[in-house]
Amino acid sequence: MRLRLRWEPLPDGPEGLAEARRRLLRQDAEMWSPADRAAVGEFLHRQIEAQRARDENGTWQDHLRRALDYRGWHRFVIERYQDGRWRPATGPASGGERVLTVSLPLFAAASAHYRSAHPHAPRMVLLDEAFAGVDDDSRAKCLGLLATFDLDVVMTSEREWGFYATVPGIATHQLVRRDGIDAVHVTTWEWDGREHRRVERGLAGRAQEAGPGQAPEAGLGQAGAGPGLAGASRGEREGPGAGSSLW
Repeated sequence: MRLRLRWEPLPDGPEGLAEARRRLLRQDAEMWSPADRAAVGEFLHRQIEAQRARDENGTWQDHLRRALDYRGWHRFVIERYQDGRWRPATGPASGGERVLTVSLPLFAAASAHYRSAHPHAPRMVLLDEAFAGVDDDSRAKCLGLLATFDLDVVMTSEREWGFYATVPGIATHQLVRRDGIDAVHVTTWEWDGREHRRVERGLAGRAQEAGPGQAPEAGLGQAGAGPGLAGASRGEREGPGAGSSLW
């Protein structure tokens, strides 16, 4: 799937916007003719006067800030490349394709927004069942794209573990509960881009790693020793299975 964002003027934007845009975007400002400068100046003057009429008690700084905010004259449109041409992304599509059409531009926007932050600031994105209805191959590509965007992702999912070759590293916390027990059992798995490992956390909060196929030491993470996975014993559970995950 190929998507793109197109920036276009609003259909009900200010009068004269299309002509002002044509003059502004067609050439370098140093090459403007007197007619170009007069036309653009007249357009901006009308926006300032309209803002003054709407807010007679406002300051001139407020008037200029609102009148010249060109972001309010435009909108972003998502388009999809299909059948050899770019089409509006609002056309017919499967449920998974609709999810991707909405999600991917938002990921790109979040990444662009964080460019203004401190280099060491968290680049946090919170997702809740973001890839429902999306096939595994597309999920892997989307998670890889999040890594490419260098976003710090916290996600809840009923079935997603995030263990894909496109993901360089992730920690997944499986949450399991039983009816009648006021507790939630948490099992932690870590993925390093090649394999996953179960991480056991003892009473003292110290993490212990158990490799694939290796029986972990007894503790709160031991299935059967507390509110764990129904029907699973320590020796039987060697990898991720059913249950909600948080990573």
